[in-house]
Formats: sequence, structure tokens, C-alpha cells
Amino acid sequence: MAYQVLARRLRPQCFDDVIGQEHVTRTLAAAIRAGRIAHAFLFTGPRGVGKTTTARILAKALNCERGPTPEPCNACSTCREIADGIAFDVLEIDGASHTQVDKMRDLMETVAHRPIKSRFKVYVIDEVHMLSSHSFNALLKTLEEPPEHVKFIFATTDPHKVLPTVLSRCQRYDLRRIGLGELTTHLARTCDAEGIALSAEAIALIAREAEGSLRDAQSLLEQVLTAAGGGAGEDAVRAVLGAADRRLVVEVADAVLAGDPSACLRSLGRLYQHGYDAQRFCRDLLEHFRHLAVLAATGDRGLVGALPEAEVATLVAQSSRRSADDLQRLFHLLLEADEVLAQPARTVDPQLVLEMRVLRLATLPPLLPVDEILARLDALAAGGGAPAGGGAGGGTGVETPRPGTPERAAPGAAAPARGSASATRATGRPAMAASGLTAGGEPFWDAFCAHVRRERVSLFMALATGRFLGVDGDVLRVGIESEAMRRDLGGRESLARLEAAACEVAGRPLRVEVGPLPPGDTAATAVAEERRRTADTLADPMVQAAVEIFGAEVRGVRDRRS
Repeated sequence: MAYQVLARRLRPQCFDDVIGQEHVTRTLAAAIRAGRIAHAFLFTGPRGVGKTTTARILAKALNCERGPTPEPCNACSTCREIADGIAFDVLEIDGASHTQVDKMRDLMETVAHRPIKSRFKVYVIDEVHMLSSHSFNALLKTLEEPPEHVKFIFATTDPHKVLPTVLSRCQRYDLRRIGLGELTTHLARTCDAEGIALSAEAIALIAREAEGSLRDAQSLLEQVLTAAGGGAGEDAVRAVLGAADRRLVVEVADAVLAGDPSACLRSLGRLYQHGYDAQRFCRDLLEHFRHLAVLAATGDRGLVGALPEAEVATLVAQSSRRSADDLQRLFHLLLEADEVLAQPARTVDPQLVLEMRVLRLATLPPLLPVDEILARLDALAAGGGAPAGGGAGGGTGVETPRPGTPERAAPGAAAPARGSASATRATGRPAMAASGLTAGGEPFWDAFCAHVRRERVSLFMALATGRFLGVDGDVLRVGIESEAMRRDLGGRESLARLEAAACEVAGRPLRVEVGPLPPGDTAATAVAEERRRTADTLADPMVQAAVEIFGAEVRGVRDRRS
């Protein structure tokens, strides 16, 4: 008898044998027991998780001589023929070979013929998304109202490519990736049953490389047995599969967190010498930093999967060295590199792309937590000046940075303007009160503009070109130089919105009048005012302290009203 690979020889023959898809098999078995069997099923999910296998088992359950039954006997001639793929009444069709509409029409003509031997005629169409739109249309009418003796079972890895009109006529079942723990346990049982002496580490490595696919795991196990024999250890399995050593992944991550670019490049050099794939190693790093970010954010070890305890302990130790935000930033930078590596046309040398991205990760300064930044600004406000050695005032109100946290944040970070929300919080500027309407008007105008911006941005943009002229009794006066802007704001609907916002902010009825700027208050005057405001802002001790904390430069000053 010809040799059969493990994936075929160990293929499940009943619902209870299907690994990791209990939510599907349990529902199908219940439907058969209740006699509520649909005429069309759609099985979706990644490759190798059991879509076609489940379709065959369902066909056996429907046509078994003892059935319909959720537990096919696998002994009658019908069950054996379906298992061997030679049943006359169970037609397995490849969707890619039936893209022509004529082939689908010919197939649908056979639907009217009753089954030769079995209870139902079952059409199993694999990779159904490969059918053309014309083939789908030829299938629709029969799919909607098939004869009582016909059942359709579709399988696909890309359900979004299936026409919605087809999806609506099927019962859909989504098969999921098999968890790492389930896959490892199943492979260990397989090795015991087959008399294969693989170490637990080697089995875990095969399960990890399979990425949730049972068929891939069985194929990789077969490959290992062929090349290294039944007593292969982890190193031998790693060499056969071409998988990067997890210790190398941990080394590179450790060097990145320590800010040691030399160690990163040395580790990547060993990666290159061993012939590991750069994109695959980048994916391993992505997974590693995902685990670090999850642990830093949640502290829940159960969210990193069924990993060896020693590896989990290493992840916990590394995750404590950076904040969750920082680790997420590193993850996204690696994700960008992976997207480049996935497009060979854009990549001259994958090794160079990986090295430069890891080099950037290792030299990227850590982020300062927002709470710490606000605490420093509050301390400056309480101390009345800038930290020692930075800016005017000579105050010493900044908290001591945490060990391992740089004093300066990433270069290029913008310093907050004097009127920004953070500066307002740090300086303790009072909130708008009733007196704000007569005490210079600034708090009221800020609140009024913010309210208009929330209600309608286009109205705010026009209002931002104007100048607050004050509140005279129950009239809010706004001066605008541009005649076109005055017409926009002076319309009935615009004025109604502005007056509603003014009443809401002031707490009493206010009318809004929009007119030209007073004589002498021209664009030139506005420019001079802008220069004066910029000079005052740059001389402010709080701004100087913020520049010192962030390691930033001030490239412009913008008033909150504009």
C-alpha cells in the first residue's frame, strides 16, 4: 500500500475528532439530532483548520446508513466511500476549476437527478470564492430552492469574496485558528501514538511554526521526522524548519530595550550567518513586542498564550523596563518594517531593512509618561520658575526623573503654546466666571470660540479671523476685517448659532453683532500684536521650562482664539 502522510492518515472521521472547533461541531450535531438540517452550509476559516474535513464528516452524518446521525458509524459502505473520496453521491469540486459559467451550468443540471445510493446528493465546493460572478449567478436559483435530496457545502478562506446573495442563502460557520496550547497537546498525543520521541520543546516549536493550522503542524512534523528522525531535539528541529532561535529574539529585544545598537547588530549578524529569513525574524520580533506591550498594559500572563514558563518570566522582566505606550510605539515601528519586507519590489536587501529598523528602535529615546510631564509642569508652577540650569527664573521645582528615564524627550517634540490647555492647567489660570465678561473678556472669548468650534467648525474658522471687541450690555461685538467673512457670519442662520453659543457660555441672553474693525485696528496692527505676543510667550518662564523638559524648539506661537 502506498505511503500516506500524517495529514491524510490522521484526518478526523467524526465530529468528536475535530480539534479546536467545538463551537461548530456541537452546533452541527445538535441540528442533525433536531432534524433541522439546512440545505446550504458555508465553512470559513484559515487554511488547515478543518473546513473540508468538517464538510466530509457532515456528508457522512447525513448519508450514513444509520442516519442521519451526528455520529456516523464509519463502517458502512457509504461512510467508507465518502472517507475515501469515491462516493457517487458526494461530489467534491474545486472552485478554481469551475470559474467558467458553462461548467457551473452543466453541474447544476445534475442537481435534478436523484442520488444513486445515498440519502442525499451532497455538493462540496472547496475554495468557493474562486468562482466567477457569472458562475455564482448560475448557482443562485438552485441554491435558493434546491430539491429535497440535495445539500450544498461550501468552504473558503476568503468569505468576503463570496457574493452577498450567496452568503444570505447559507448557514455560515467560522472555524478559528487552533490555539497554541491545543495544538501542542494534540501533537504530543500524536507523537505518543506514533511512537515518536520528540522533546516538549521541539513539539512546542513545531506548534508555534504552524500558526494555528493543524494540517501545517502535521506537515511540519512529517518534515522533521524525515530529516532528523524521531529522536530530534529542539536544535535539530529548528535547523530543519529554518526557524530563528527564540534566544536570538530575546537577545535583540533585550538590546533594543537597553539602547545598545551594537548588540543588536551583532545578534542580527548571527541571524544572517544562520540563513534565517529576515521577514520571518521581523514577525517573531513583532510577536515578542506584542507580548511585552500586553504585559506592560495588563500584567495578565494568560494573555500571552501557552508559552513555556521560562519564556513568560523573561517577557515579564522585559516588559517592566518600558511603559506600555513606549512598547506599542516600538511595535508599530516594527510593523512598518514588516510591511516593507512583505513587498520585495520595494526592498533592495531585506537584511539591511531589518538592521536599520532595529537600529532605530535601539537609539529611540523612551517616551516620558504624560502624568510625569504634568507633574513636572505642576511642580514648576508651584516653584515659580524653571528647573535649575534651564530658562529664566532659576527655580528648582522639577521632580527628579525616574532611574533609566532620560531627562529629555524625543527631539522635535512641540512645546506647548502659552494659551494651550496644558499651560492653562500648569499656571492655574482661573476658569471663566461671570466677571470674565468685563475683566478683559479673554476667558469668555476663549470659551465662546471653543463652544462654536464644537458646534460647527466652518463657523469657527470664519470667527477665528475676527477680533473680540467686547460685550456692551446684552450685545457681543465681533470685528472682522474681511467683508466676505462679515457676510458669512452676518447671515440669519449663522447669527442664530452664534447667539445660541453666546447665551450658553455667558449664562444669559446675548445678541451678536458682526461689524468691521475699528479705525486703526488693521492687518498691520494685528501683525504687530502677533509679534508682541510671540515675544512675551518666549520670555515666559513656563514656556522656557517646557522647552527644557521636552528638548524642543519653538517654531511658532498661535493664540488659542485663532
